[in-house]
Amino acid sequence: MKKLLLLTLIFLSSCSLDKVVQHHGVHNLEKKQAKLKINYTNKNDIIELIGPPSTKSSFDNDIYIYLERKTSSSRLTRLGKKRLIKNDVLVLEIDNTGILLSKKFYNKDDMN
Repeated sequence: MKKLLLLTLIFLSSCSLDKVVQHHGVHNLEKKQAKLKINYTNKNDIIELIGPPSTKSSFDNDIYIYLERKTSSSRLTRLGKKRLIKNDVLVLEIDNTGILLSKKFYNKDDMN
C-alpha cells in the first residue's frame, strides 16, 4: 500500500499544470517593427534588427514577410486544444536601391 501511494505521488509530482507556450517566428515583432523608418531604413538594417524574412518575394520591388505566432495549451479541460495568443504579420516593401518603401503590420484582430 505504501509503495502504491509513493508511486502515485511520484507520478503526480512529475505532472505540470504550467502553461505551455509555443512560439514560432520572430520574437517581439511589434516592438521591432516600430524601429523601422520608411525612406530611411535599408535592407541591411532590417536584416540586422529583425533577421532574415520568413518569406521573400521579388517582383518590381523586394517584399519581405515576417511572421510571429504564439499558441498555448494549458488547461486539462480543453483536452489539448490550442488557444491563439498572438498572430502578427509584417510586410515590408523594399525598392531596388535597398531602401524601405512601405511597411504594413497586421495583428490577430486585423485578420479574418
